[in-house]
Amino acid sequence: MTHKSVDTVPIVTGRSLAGSVSDRGGKPPSDSGPGTTPAWQIGALAAVAAVALILGIWGLASVDPLQFGGSGLILELPPIYFVALALSLAGFVASLSLPRFNAALQTWQVLVTVVLLHGADPIIHGLPRLEASYRHLGIADHIAQSGRLDPTLDAYFNWPGFFDLLGMLAGASGVRDLMAVAAWAPIGVNLILLAPLLALATQLTAHRRQAWAAVWLFYLTSWVGQDYLAPQAYAFILLLVLVACILSTFTGWAWRTDRNRFSTGLARIVGKLDTAIPQGGLPGPSKQDSAVLVVVCAVLLVAMTASHQLTPFAVIPLLAAFLLTGRLRLRFLPVLAVVLPVGWLVFAAYAYLAGHYDKLFGSFGDIGANAFGSLSSRVSGSDAHMFVVYTRLAEVAVLWILAVVGAVVGWRRGTPWLTAAVGALASLVLIPIQPYGGELLLRIFLFSLPFAVCLAVLPLMSDKPTGPGLRRGIALFLLGAVLATTTIVSRYGNEVMESFTPNEIALVNHLYETAPAGSVLIEGVRNTPWKFQHYAGYDYRALVPVAPRPDASPLTCDAANKIAARSGAYLIVTESQMHAAELFGATPAGDLQNFVATCGNSPGWVTVFKNEDGVIFHIEGVRNGN
Repeated sequence: MTHKSVDTVPIVTGRSLAGSVSDRGGKPPSDSGPGTTPAWQIGALAAVAAVALILGIWGLASVDPLQFGGSGLILELPPIYFVALALSLAGFVASLSLPRFNAALQTWQVLVTVVLLHGADPIIHGLPRLEASYRHLGIADHIAQSGRLDPTLDAYFNWPGFFDLLGMLAGASGVRDLMAVAAWAPIGVNLILLAPLLALATQLTAHRRQAWAAVWLFYLTSWVGQDYLAPQAYAFILLLVLVACILSTFTGWAWRTDRNRFSTGLARIVGKLDTAIPQGGLPGPSKQDSAVLVVVCAVLLVAMTASHQLTPFAVIPLLAAFLLTGRLRLRFLPVLAVVLPVGWLVFAAYAYLAGHYDKLFGSFGDIGANAFGSLSSRVSGSDAHMFVVYTRLAEVAVLWILAVVGAVVGWRRGTPWLTAAVGALASLVLIPIQPYGGELLLRIFLFSLPFAVCLAVLPLMSDKPTGPGLRRGIALFLLGAVLATTTIVSRYGNEVMESFTPNEIALVNHLYETAPAGSVLIEGVRNTPWKFQHYAGYDYRALVPVAPRPDASPLTCDAANKIAARSGAYLIVTESQMHAAELFGATPAGDLQNFVATCGNSPGWVTVFKNEDGVIFHIEGVRNGN
């Protein structure tokens, strides 16, 4: 099919939803495909997925986390795991090719893929991943125990929505220890994402098989790891629910397209670019239902605003893009999306704004520093870490190349592509604002991913509601195999520092049992699984941040002695800290081990507790302060 041009633009209003509606880009065809599928084929494919799940869990459970090297999980996985992964991928592609579409089977196939790719941490370690998970548990516990917020304590308390919800759930359920919840959060978050992802992909693709293929591709390429127990994961879920609600309910032009030259020209350009966008919008719900859904959208925006610093600002360009391409007829919603986070920052988060004005706005407009600066800071570290970094860059490049090709294919075929394209590009507007602690490009990739995958599947799927066919099916399987393998490297490449052992948790628990309330607690490198209790009960310090320091000088005992000089301090050094220092080049090679060996025998340093994965010292303040 060749590209179709549109010479005239129907005159419509933001409220006019009458008329014919294109099946493409609006409401995908309900036809599940020609013919019928024998029950034995469905049962066989479901059984293949079950076998893949069993073998995959078996393979993951057999991994020894103590053997992890600088490249993370990929080198420690047994062959049986890759057999399971191949069965899962092949089963999904075969399910897409069935004569009659089966949503239940597709759901089962995707769930197996989620567990195999995103369930490694809880299956292998049984503990929460990332030291931030432990901090988040501590914040929720502090709010639940104290019943109040302290905006001066740190930035988290200026955006407390997620932690309030977590504390409320803990209180309502009577479960005070949420460690298990945090451990299984990656699987839970990804399963919760399935419904809004599918609803969104359904609105951005031509038919359900494309939508499911896009969701599958999302899980194969979602390596950023922002699915742990965190405000980012919560806000990302809310964002996808909001966008899916808008595109399925409130699509259409927000103004008459014949009002002036600008609106007429804009509608004509959009119509020429994507003939699948329905010019009159989709049939909407009743006035009562619309009113309820408008309130739901507003509540979602409020919940995002109260929970996360960045996500509400990512919503603004998204809604603006939809408004300018005829996919959002609620003109007030982008305005509300601007007013809420700005108002929150100025009023509710004033305590943070007053002390961090330069940090928030000091790099405003500096695209080079915000984008390339944060990128260059990550392209450093040990050789093993560099392998992980380059794998991530290659995976992102492959996905975006496929997305660009998909946009061209969609334009030539006359199938939906424009909304996905503007959705994928919208978050790039965030680059001039600030680097977001060096993580901006990672977050932009996450925000763009649900849209980019809807473009990436277009070259590999027919625009008719049928399966991909033999050649496309083989290509889809091979692509899935490559992306799943690279995601294992990208997601779990830093496993030696992002996961923790029971011995490290035992160290932290012993530290809390030993150190009196109000004590100064020092970590060698900022990568310790602590603060999950007594969040505000101690003065937490770090000698070295987890960041590349090419000219880093060796640590000396004076670095800790100066902190302990006034009233003493407790110093904790763990294996995960050492791995973090090695991976990122935060200290010279082997320096943290030398620091422990040298300073541990210094006057005033007493070994309080020690196990295979770390040590705790008490540094006497009076002696070191004289």
